[in-house]
Amino acid sequence: MHTILLAFDIGTSGLKASLVDENLNVLRNVTTSYPTHRKPGGGCEQDAYDWWMSAVRAMLMLRELAPEYVKKVEAVGISGHMLGCLPMDAEGQPLCASMIHADTRALDVSNELRERFGRDYFYNISGNVLSPAATLCKILWLKSEQPEVYAKTAKFLQAKDYLVYRLCGNMDSTDMSDASHAMLMNIRTRTYDHEMLQNVGIDEGKLPQIHAGCEIAGRLTEEAACHLGLRAGIPVSVGGGDGACANVGAGVVQPGDFYLSLGTTAWIAGQMDEPFIDPHHRVFHIYSLDGKGSNVFGTVQCAGRSITWAQELFDVPSPRAFDSAAMTVAAGADGLIYLPYLEGERSPMFDAQAQGVFFGMNTLHKREHFLRAVLEGVGCGLGQILSVMRERQTIDDLRIIGGGAQSKLWKQIIADLCQVRLHDISTFSDSATSLGAAAAAGVGIGLYGSLAEATAHVRLSSTFEPNPDVQAVYDVTRKRYAMLYPSLREAFHTRA
Repeated sequence: MHTILLAFDIGTSGLKASLVDENLNVLRNVTTSYPTHRKPGGGCEQDAYDWWMSAVRAMLMLRELAPEYVKKVEAVGISGHMLGCLPMDAEGQPLCASMIHADTRALDVSNELRERFGRDYFYNISGNVLSPAATLCKILWLKSEQPEVYAKTAKFLQAKDYLVYRLCGNMDSTDMSDASHAMLMNIRTRTYDHEMLQNVGIDEGKLPQIHAGCEIAGRLTEEAACHLGLRAGIPVSVGGGDGACANVGAGVVQPGDFYLSLGTTAWIAGQMDEPFIDPHHRVFHIYSLDGKGSNVFGTVQCAGRSITWAQELFDVPSPRAFDSAAMTVAAGADGLIYLPYLEGERSPMFDAQAQGVFFGMNTLHKREHFLRAVLEGVGCGLGQILSVMRERQTIDDLRIIGGGAQSKLWKQIIADLCQVRLHDISTFSDSATSLGAAAAAGVGIGLYGSLAEATAHVRLSSTFEPNPDVQAVYDVTRKRYAMLYPSLREAFHTRA
């Protein structure tokens, strides 16, 4: 008799609901979509009610596809995109839409905090780089721009915290991964940093209690069970941010293990014996789901997003057609370079005002060159992140997850540009986040003794080795790519 775990993963463009067995095999999954709303001045929002209704629709589909598994669900795990800011009133109602990770309206707040306290102050406390994306800055932006909303807020929640609330009625719960990445938690004490919050003017009482993501937040209420077609009383885990859940789903739970998540946003992450407090602030940290360690991260903001943008821009009908066209161009794209800074950039420069660039164009370049350059540009950005992490330790191997892992061409380009062996894993590459959420719920109900025990079911499969024949060309590509941001920074920061 299988133990069935249900995982909800609130993604940037849709919610995925997955039924997972005790061996971390995905039995069934479905995805429902919801809109993202752009606003002037860098606003980027989602309606929390859309997350809940997506979960309801997803369960309706799962009940039709796999009713025998739905009846056997023993626990629910939750993952969600990070760096959000959802103000909830005392009655449990959202006061406005949630500012998501891509929202940059808090740029002035970020700049003011940096001028007032210095860059090192926040980084040394949280292990994270001060930016307008941080929940810390978003809360302060709301306090300044919408003081009536701030005053009425009972709790500021992340995406997965809202879904936990809708499932079990607990609005006073978050986990260490979201709290740390939000820049609200002290990376050493694993609690809210009281002095820092007081200094910046955030009421700590408006923040939910911090738990490990593997803990149980509550049990499924009668109302939620009715909407979802599940039985009441099923345990619901605290859950975690997508970064922390993806770590576990990729099987990265031991010091020295690293992986690449290649999705809309891409990151390289791994466990180290100690936090990597970088004096140049090029990497950041997210606490683990079990609350026992910190993982170091470096992120390219627009990875898969660059692909979908270029696909629309150049009228490419499908990802497969994109790869087929890009494959006709030799490594290096005949000197065409792409900077993937469509929404600013995070690692290693953390500059919300950086902008996308095609550099080195001439009359010989065709559509195919631009497509190849986009793939290589993201690869170069990832290579810069890996170079920073290699200052601390040797990294020769990366596991790879995420939707971008479906592209063999892109994986080979990344292996070549990063000079690293890329390993596919035995689970579905785009389900790692869901598997991490399921594993945390499994630990919470005692199905697994630890996350390491859960991830013993995740194994490596195919490998992409760096191609020595393209290294001379890519040495030039990497060098030219690295020269562009410093040369263009002043232009990026000069606006009409």
